[in-house]
Amino acid sequence: MPVSLDSPARTPPSVLLIEEYTALAAALISAFKKFAPKHRTRVAESLGEAETIAGEIQPQLFVLDFDPPHTNAVEFLNRMSTAHPDARVLVITSGTSPEFSAQRSGRNAVHFVEKPFELANLGAAVQALLGPWAEAGFGDSRGTLRDLNLRDLVPIECVSGATTVLAVTATGEKTGEIHFSDGHISHATAPGLNGVEALHEIMRWENARGSEANRPVSALHTIRGPWSHVFREALRATQPQKGLEESTTTSQAVRSFDEETSAKLGKKIVVIDDTEMLSIFVQDVLSIADPSFQITTALTGREGIQQVQTVLPDLVLLDYSLADLRGDQICEALLKNETTARIPVIMMSGHVPEMMATAERCPNVVGTIAKPFMSEALIQLVNETLAGQGPIVSPSEEVTKAIAIATESPALPPIPETKATRQGNGKKPVKKGAAAKAKDTPEKPTPAAPIKKTSLPKTPPEVRLETPGSPGSASPLTAPKKFPASKHGNVLLGWAMEVISVQFTPRFQLGTIRVRPTAKLSLTQLRLPPVIGNGAGFEVGKAELGEDGRIKTLRLRPTRGPADSIHIRKGFDINDVELVNETACIQFTSGPASPMTLQLLATFELVGVELSDRFEVAQLILRPEGTRVRVSLDPRSREKGGAEFDTVSVQLDSAARIVEFVLNPARA
Repeated sequence: MPVSLDSPARTPPSVLLIEEYTALAAALISAFKKFAPKHRTRVAESLGEAETIAGEIQPQLFVLDFDPPHTNAVEFLNRMSTAHPDARVLVITSGTSPEFSAQRSGRNAVHFVEKPFELANLGAAVQALLGPWAEAGFGDSRGTLRDLNLRDLVPIECVSGATTVLAVTATGEKTGEIHFSDGHISHATAPGLNGVEALHEIMRWENARGSEANRPVSALHTIRGPWSHVFREALRATQPQKGLEESTTTSQAVRSFDEETSAKLGKKIVVIDDTEMLSIFVQDVLSIADPSFQITTALTGREGIQQVQTVLPDLVLLDYSLADLRGDQICEALLKNETTARIPVIMMSGHVPEMMATAERCPNVVGTIAKPFMSEALIQLVNETLAGQGPIVSPSEEVTKAIAIATESPALPPIPETKATRQGNGKKPVKKGAAAKAKDTPEKPTPAAPIKKTSLPKTPPEVRLETPGSPGSASPLTAPKKFPASKHGNVLLGWAMEVISVQFTPRFQLGTIRVRPTAKLSLTQLRLPPVIGNGAGFEVGKAELGEDGRIKTLRLRPTRGPADSIHIRKGFDINDVELVNETACIQFTSGPASPMTLQLLATFELVGVELSDRFEVAQLILRPEGTRVRVSLDPRSREKGGAEFDTVSVQLDSAARIVEFVLNPARA
């Protein structure tokens, strides 16, 4: 009996995000709404909470942020593999690499996005893992939790920084152990083997599963080196040892896959992109749109050129920034070969200026699409190009069209790439006139017919969107996005101050003091929310004052280095002595050569976090908890140290930065 789509028994498709950092959770939810609009997202702050929610919503995708790492993640994944075997897992972490991902061949339950990540890579991973997708072909790594294996669990222990023992069992009653020390593989044991040989043997076992053992890590360190290198070597060592029967099966699978592709009668397309998930996503989208397409993928520029020369496709989809070559270099190489010079190219990239410059300079680039993109936009562009109906769109027309589209339906911005290895010489292609262009490239053959250029509208930097949490406000696409900080607590700042002047009453009781931040604006974080991390360096940004002349909000920007220590100077040279106001207070003014330095302790509430376009903390937004501060000559003082003062007023410079505090002793 058919079940209605509106049946209450039907569980809506969902994503379960495990993220304790509220600001990043809000940013990721915004991204998921763009890349998986039909899926709802639930958020859990811990693995325990996630397990409870998973039982309610049956998620298709678990997304785990491993900054900070999750303890007991391996046991969590083992339980989820039993309870939700058809779900997939996406881990956001640091410490992995493209080489690491490329060598994890086979169906894996866990997929990784490296921090700091590009929005295009995150979107490609989400779209590839959530579908809809074509039937998995040979070499497709998109497994589910049913496929959970050591290629998933070993990296999880490493990126968690774990010190533990992974007990391994496999077919044939095989047992072994892999030991981890601070996230590195330190030792391994298998029947009759120890160290690296044991690790390689364990990684060859069929149907191997692992669980954390309740026993201490061995003091032996038989395996040394960074975990990623050790792990890649173990993966490489498993491949030559495959038996003849398995090799034959693999060869037959490759031949079957090639024959299936060749049997299709549709247009031939080569996709060149070094992000595995994006290649999978593109292949899925196009295969579903037109099952007759013959699609071949390449993960490097050199491999892509070889594929194009072999396949002679009807269309090439090319990423501008690859690990080995730039998109313009690949286009020029194709133009120099008479057999590939007339093959149209659609360029895909977050490097929009470089991509557009390449499109203007290389006649084989007939279209561009800015990353991240949605499936409908890609299908439209590919179909128009293959049909030869793509309109010629000028850059000015694109900008106008993009602004109109962004106004109707705001989208997340493309993230520019920053990896030096992908920048080539770091220079943008120079726009040349027709005469110079002809002079510089005489060897390029002229296509038999002009190739029409088409481009999906890209989002230009000047388009403005509303930021989450601030309805009606607008900010540039390239500006950080603001999110509420929720319950992530208070910030205690220890701030280095120079004394400008000190007043005393006629009875020589301490009165008003005026202080200014040190020229270096050094700042020591004595207590920060766990998600920020103690020892992080920050500098003071802009402040906003209320009507009473006191701080309303204050912004802190992270620095590249750690927090500076505060160096106290307990005395100062008196530059001037004078009587002030009608109560005849005595005021001592500091000499400019050697002012007194003290520490001002102030407690602020963390009310918001601004994230950069790479999802890193750009600014903390703070609100003072009351007007009272503490002043101390002991740099080790905490909340209760020093004398208590009330903030009378604060002065700002023209850039809205604090230049002076006026403080009075607090009254009981």
